[in-house]
Amino acid sequence: MMKRGKGFSLVELMVALAAGAFLLAGVSLSYSAIKSTIAVSKELENAQEVIRFTSKVFTRSIKQTQLTPIVSADNSTITITQPSGVIACDGSITTSQVTEIYRLNGNDLLCSLNGAVAERLLTGIEALSFSLSGDLVTISVKPRDLPTQFGQGINIDIALTNAILLKVYGNSRV
Repeated sequence: MMKRGKGFSLVELMVALAAGAFLLAGVSLSYSAIKSTIAVSKELENAQEVIRFTSKVFTRSIKQTQLTPIVSADNSTITITQPSGVIACDGSITTSQVTEIYRLNGNDLLCSLNGAVAERLLTGIEALSFSLSGDLVTISVKPRDLPTQFGQGINIDIALTNAILLKVYGNSRV
C-alpha cells in the first residue's frame, strides 16, 4: 500500500480552481446584469418624470385658457393667453390677462410671461413640438435617454376645456 501525504493532489487543486473560477464568473455576470437593469430603470424613471411634469404643466395651462393657443410655424413654440385670476407658468396668480410663451432651449423647457425673461421649468427634454387640431392641442415630448421602443417620443393630447365651454355656454365666466 502506498503512503499518502497530508496535502492535496494536483488534480484536486485544479478541480477546486476551476470550480472557483466558474463561481466567480457567475457572480460577475450577475453583477453586470443587475447594474445594467438599474441603469435602464433610472433612465425610464427620469423619462417618466419628464413626461409627467410636462403633462402637468401643459394640462393646467391649456385647460384654463379661454382662447385658442397659437403654435409657431415650425411647431417649436406655443403661446397661450391666460385670463386674470388663474395660475401662470411661474406659479403666480394672474391679476390681469397674461401671455405665456413655452419653448425648448437646449434641453430646457422655458416659459416667458408677457415677453419677460424666460424661466426654466424643466430640464432633460431632447425634443418638444406642438400642434393644434380644432380644440385639441398635441404636445410631443421626447425625454433624454428615452428607450428606443418609444420611438420619437410621447404624445400628450389636451382639450381646450374652457374654450369649448365658452363656445357651448356663451360668455359667462367658466
